[in-house]
Amino acid sequence: MDTILVTTDLSARSDRAIARAAQLATDLGAELHILHVSDDDLPAALVDRRSHEAETALEHMVAEDDKLSVLKPKISVLRGGAAGVIGRVVAERSIGLVVLGSHRNRGLGEILGEPTLSRILRAIKVPALVAVGRADQTYRSAIVGWDESPASEQAFNLTRKIAPDASVELLGAWHEPFIAGPYGMVEVADSGIQTLQTQVDAAAERLSTDGRRVSGKAMSGGPGDVLLRQAKSENVDLVAIGRHARSGLTRLIMGDTARNVALFGECDVLVAPPS
Repeated sequence: MDTILVTTDLSARSDRAIARAAQLATDLGAELHILHVSDDDLPAALVDRRSHEAETALEHMVAEDDKLSVLKPKISVLRGGAAGVIGRVVAERSIGLVVLGSHRNRGLGEILGEPTLSRILRAIKVPALVAVGRADQTYRSAIVGWDESPASEQAFNLTRKIAPDASVELLGAWHEPFIAGPYGMVEVADSGIQTLQTQVDAAAERLSTDGRRVSGKAMSGGPGDVLLRQAKSENVDLVAIGRHARSGLTRLIMGDTARNVALFGECDVLVAPPS
């Protein structure tokens, strides 16, 4: 994670992303890149003017912020679609982590289509951090979505890297089976939740190293819902989740848990790419 890219649309949401990226770049000794993408669907003269204004605004931001200026970040203002440009920059510059501002609902266009944040997550093959909270301190607590997969293991390892001092909880989700009863669908009593708790506890024990204890918890429900609910209940700073390499019908049936948590999380969300 030698190079960090933070993207900005010059909004307050993006300011938080820049602050978090600067904090991580300082702690990790990483090079920082700041990117603004200008929509090239607009008239050329308007794109030229907005691009110049964006570059000037970013230069002023860096000059006026001591934490940013000492990092001497590389500022880029490029034209095109956000997902395509960001994906290209990540590949060309060997970016190790992309930091993004939180999702903004753009109304009917995104109800009918795909949110920009979701398109960006699909376009990049490196870890992504959606910055929601204030970056005035390092992470103190984190929940890692746990399903015994390489993706969840990678999510844990990345959490340890960007939040070395945070308390970490592994959280497993169990879907209770249902059968048809005389009055509708009824829940089947099963030892599944107890089995999952045993597995999560074993993983937590294995990952508790260097005096840093990891806890484990198993809960009933869909993984996305469980993660979002528990993160809010425990008021954690960070949720980490692995993104599985699914596509087509499988993705449609299983749902994209990482995408939903990134879109609707009320704290920072770290998304680890498929192994």
